[in-house]
Amino acid sequence: MTGMTEPVKELPPYRAVLVVDMENYSGHTAAQQREFTEIIPDLLERAFERAGRPDVWEERRFPDSTGDGYAVGFRPESLPLLIGPFLDALQGELAYYDRILRSGDRKSRLRLRAAITVGPLHESDSPRLGDGCGDSRVAAHRLVDAAEVRRLLELSDPDITFLAAIISDRVHEDVVLGGYATKAPSDYVRASVSVKQFRGDAHLHVPKPSGDLLSRGFTEEQEARETEEKDEMRFHGVQNTVSGTVSGGVVQAGSIGSLSQDRHDHSSRISVRGDSNTVAGRDIRGGRP
Repeated sequence: MTGMTEPVKELPPYRAVLVVDMENYSGHTAAQQREFTEIIPDLLERAFERAGRPDVWEERRFPDSTGDGYAVGFRPESLPLLIGPFLDALQGELAYYDRILRSGDRKSRLRLRAAITVGPLHESDSPRLGDGCGDSRVAAHRLVDAAEVRRLLELSDPDITFLAAIISDRVHEDVVLGGYATKAPSDYVRASVSVKQFRGDAHLHVPKPSGDLLSRGFTEEQEARETEEKDEMRFHGVQNTVSGTVSGGVVQAGSIGSLSQDRHDHSSRISVRGDSNTVAGRDIRGGRP
């Protein structure tokens, strides 16, 4: 007797997911919001044209407007284009559109955050409401809302930087580390992201960084590390020498101001003047003041 077996579900096709979200959408009027909702997919289409691959946009899957953004799927083979030339082209399109906005209301701005992921997503032959559902789609929406990618726009010059991107660790591993990207691995900065139920590593990229972003770094960890390195460089090579019989403790200091010893007082008191001073032990020998 042949045993009964449960049917095996087929894995849905792998799709690259692009989600873009507008900065400060709610800070604009209802009329402006409608304009932005309509223009965002047009800007995406023009970016693919600028990147020389309009065919990728024509083959898009399960396009979906989110009001203040847009979500769309592509064949996974297009990932090297998406995380490289497309992001550069989208920065260019947004900069061009900003010049149009500048001629009208300067308070009106269109700056985007973009998230790119990859994974199995449900898809049907004819458009259905469930198309595009899957963990990688959810992850893309979480990543585009992460504080780490929001920070990139907050620290950059709004007249220069119009796009900040974040890609999933899977995309980075398969495309960047796999050698298929048009950009070097150093063009992406790793960040630990925590948004709602999402926990994991992702990678940040800004096609045209500017402002405080250049001096403070892409992540708070990077900023803290660079500050620590500057502190180490400032005190690098400092060496203090104390000779003689010392009664009490001796503290090494990176900087001591003007130091002199009272020759008329046999108690050998030390007089220290200046900033960043540290008082040492009983005997200090050196040149005359």
